[in-house]
Amino acid sequence: MEPHISLSVVITTRNEGRNLPELFKSLISQGEKFEVILVDSQSTDNTRDVVETFKRDLNLRFFSKLTSRGAGRNFGVQQSTSPYVLFLDGDVVASPGLIKSYLSRLKGEPDFIAGNAISIGVDRFKLNRVKLFVSGFEITSPSANLCYRKEVFQKLGGFDETFVTAEDIDLNFRAVVSGYHGEMCEECKVLNRTRQTFTGFMKQAFWNGYGRYQLRRKNAAKWYLVSKGRPLNENRNLVNLLRLATGSLGYVYAFLLRGRFP
Repeated sequence: MEPHISLSVVITTRNEGRNLPELFKSLISQGEKFEVILVDSQSTDNTRDVVETFKRDLNLRFFSKLTSRGAGRNFGVQQSTSPYVLFLDGDVVASPGLIKSYLSRLKGEPDFIAGNAISIGVDRFKLNRVKLFVSGFEITSPSANLCYRKEVFQKLGGFDETFVTAEDIDLNFRAVVSGYHGEMCEECKVLNRTRQTFTGFMKQAFWNGYGRYQLRRKNAAKWYLVSKGRPLNENRNLVNLLRLATGSLGYVYAFLLRGRFP
């Protein structure tokens, strides 16, 4: 008989009440046993009401705690009861069979698995990330859909809570450099919403640039291990040029502050 593998889904939110119903419905339809831990950074919208509506249909525990994204995820892992934790963002939608795909992959006992996050939303904001690789593994695989063995996550010290963004890249970098085995899972899919407004898109670009500086500064001694993927084909797109310029401003801002949280 194959050993039973259980999974804890850790979700961090801040004013995602409009998106949570779709996420919860997509998790209810999975047909597998798992627990959901939602750490909400004291939302001011209807998040709590949405949670109450879906509690009876999900093995869901809710915590309200003012935290950064990394700190909220670390707290969620502390509350988890399973040997594996799957990190999802509050604005994603799980594909049918997402949990089953992860449970199947986990039978091989990998240390961590990067799922597939497919962007949906405003077309002009669907821009590919600049991929970074270490030992052939894409460390830029986002924590919108990322699974870790709980023991490995804890040994790595979890997410760096000082990061504004890129805390997932930092975690993946440390995992690969430390010799842990990671796998990519194309069939482990979620739909990941892009920013819906130009202002939101540029704000995201700015803080992504800030996070990239924090990432480079913290891991400078071993950054030579990192290689870049192909340059973005859409670099000539006006929106992407603005994104790169705004990201560069965020990088410079972080440099002036030496990566301290603003």
